[in-house]
Amino acid sequence: MNIAIIGAGISGLAAAHLLGRSHNVTVFCADPWLGGHTHTVDVHADGVAHAVDTGFIVFNDRNYPNFVRLLDQLDVASQPTEMSFSVHDPATGFEYNGHSVRTLFAQRRNVLSPGFWGMLRDILRFNKAALQDLEAGRIDPHATLGEYLRKAGYGRRFVDHYLVPMGAAIWSMPLADMLGFPLEAFVRFFRHHGLLSLSDRPQ
Repeated sequence: MNIAIIGAGISGLAAAHLLGRSHNVTVFCADPWLGGHTHTVDVHADGVAHAVDTGFIVFNDRNYPNFVRLLDQLDVASQPTEMSFSVHDPATGFEYNGHSVRTLFAQRRNVLSPGFWGMLRDILRFNKAALQDLEAGRIDPHATLGEYLRKAGYGRRFVDHYLVPMGAAIWSMPLADMLGFPLEAFVRFFRHHGLLSLSDRPQ
């Protein structure tokens, strides 16, 4: 059978790989490369070229079981990563890393900072409240992340140094646009990936 596949992102390429075993498959793609938003570029360092994927760079078996099976079929090696989150604000010099208590307070002045402790308190509050609101069906499908945060009175430190940078990093979007992100999609993604919990996060 002759089969045409439109798009050469992960779905199109996986379909072509599996269907190509027993059918004649042609893939059509608008981009001049295969892979969709995962675009491999060569980065040269010290005279050595390193192939770096600029899009899909992490995965886990909890959320991507089919992708893991595909990689296993293709004998593609992977390695565990440290899934921590770091923030550095060049305007103030403020920074932290969420990997451990030691890295959380790598800047010792944060131990005595009411703003920093307020951010940590807001992280716990958001994780609990957002999950409860989602599960109880209290999230307006038209609400934005910014509207939710303003209405609930979350602090600027939490917004500017935790939630907005994390969301912008995940969705590769400007910080300024993150507050307009659809709230329900944001909370569902965070729940699905274990980001509303301090433990049992997929690796």
